[in-house]
Amino acid sequence: MTETAQVKKVRLEELLPIIQEQLKAGGQVTIPVTGTSMKPTLVSGRDSVTLTRLEGSPKRLDLPLYRRQNGQFVLHRIVSLEPDGSFTCCGDHQWVREPGLRPEQIVGMVCAIQRQGRPFSVQAPGHRLWVRLWVGLLPCRRLLFRLAHGPAWLRKKLGRKR
Repeated sequence: MTETAQVKKVRLEELLPIIQEQLKAGGQVTIPVTGTSMKPTLVSGRDSVTLTRLEGSPKRLDLPLYRRQNGQFVLHRIVSLEPDGSFTCCGDHQWVREPGLRPEQIVGMVCAIQRQGRPFSVQAPGHRLWVRLWVGLLPCRRLLFRLAHGPAWLRKKLGRKR
């Protein structure tokens, strides 16, 4: 007879004290990715990320898990650093920037990604090249998304007018 593992979904907020304790002790924590804001880099149901604690100051292109003022947890890329010590993030599948984030809001920093169970470092040269290219395209992402999704958007609009 084989045993089947039961999977229980737990909210990140419930795990936060355990995650913080593990990271504070110098450990790492791996969590699954949910949502679509980091596509195509991270895909819900396929990818997981490994977090480590923030060492020093956050840097441009880092991928922090942070908590918004409203309590929501977000995993978005740092696209700029501000002189006052704050930083601005944006999801890889978004074009709207989120400014005014503070280092105190960071829960952990992504140090590795597991894609279909195979891990790779976020410092891997191919990944770093992809990230630099994609963040460099941030000013024209809205147009890129419109072009990529344009035919479907147009069909949807035309279909509603009938």
